[in-house]
Amino acid sequence: MTIKKAIAQIHLWLGLASGLVVFVIGLSGATYAFVDELRPIIYRDRLFIKPEQTAVLPLDTLLSVAKKALNNRPIARAEISSQTDHTYMFRSQKLDPNGLTYWDYYQYYYRVYINPYNGKVVKIENTKYEFFQLVLGLHMRMMFGEKIGHYVVGGSVLMFVVLLISGLTLWWPKKWTKAGRDKSFKVKWGASFKRVNYDLHNVFGFYACLILLITSITGLIWIFDWVENSARFVANGATVVAKTKLPTSDSTFSSHKLGIDQALLTARKRNPGARSYLLIFPTKSNGTINISSYMKTWNRYNRSQENYDQFSGKLLRSASFSELNSGDQLYQLNFDLHTGAVLGLPGKILTFFAGLIAAGLPITGFIIWRGRAKKKVKI
Repeated sequence: MTIKKAIAQIHLWLGLASGLVVFVIGLSGATYAFVDELRPIIYRDRLFIKPEQTAVLPLDTLLSVAKKALNNRPIARAEISSQTDHTYMFRSQKLDPNGLTYWDYYQYYYRVYINPYNGKVVKIENTKYEFFQLVLGLHMRMMFGEKIGHYVVGGSVLMFVVLLISGLTLWWPKKWTKAGRDKSFKVKWGASFKRVNYDLHNVFGFYACLILLITSITGLIWIFDWVENSARFVANGATVVAKTKLPTSDSTFSSHKLGIDQALLTARKRNPGARSYLLIFPTKSNGTINISSYMKTWNRYNRSQENYDQFSGKLLRSASFSELNSGDQLYQLNFDLHTGAVLGLPGKILTFFAGLIAAGLPITGFIIWRGRAKKKVKI
């Protein structure tokens, strides 16, 4: 068996093994690509309010309203827009690490949208059943719990990376003549179904290959620690650099009442141009209030991360993107690289079409395989 035939066999069997998962991940990824653009349109009633001339209520007061609306369930985080016509969003979530399915993994997941001027609850969203969250559940875990989904998706994405590399090897033209280039770079739309299907698999796969490699590797960085550590190692110039450790307060834990308003006020003053603020509340006695100030509407990596004492609201640590080491910068860029947002809307559009192509590759590949299998049987 020649090397090329061996590569073709690897490509075939890995494709058959991972095809269904790759189809779902590609389609769900394409669906989720424009979530930031679609949510303000679809959920306008819960995201937007009429701005008022009065000052907004204290964050601690709004947090109490959110807790009461959820029967005193703990609130993990709040999202606050700098725009005066937006609601404040508070999130409450409880996970079961041993849950076998999506429905077991999320014991509950709620978002509460509150008018910050009068404290009225605009919407209580059962996020566990929200459309985009279900799409994300498919994309991240195939609707399994973390333990099973971690390996089903992670293993399939690893196989997909090998498929992309082996596919590029098989695509490579034998001769760089005009006929060879046309076969490798163009779809012969007027040909038979069999030829068009082959070209869709071969040509579209090539054009999407680089983007799909980026989305696959960035996805693996979230799934496997060894991939994340390897990426950090390379980004740091083949030098082992410890991840940034966040400082903690040594106060005795009781509530967030004393610190959250002061912390948010300081974050606003330090980052006046931020378009939104994400507050993550402490869950432990030595925890801090973590605030991310997002500076742009079209990416998430350009943010300042700050930690505050949970009681006094005193700033403990601050780090902008430029102040991070190369490994931490790469990890902070990971989401925007994965979604294409690092290039703004054009990047998201490219990622959207790449996701559709990824979903189509198992289908066109299966049709190619079935056609060849039938041909062998007839012979």
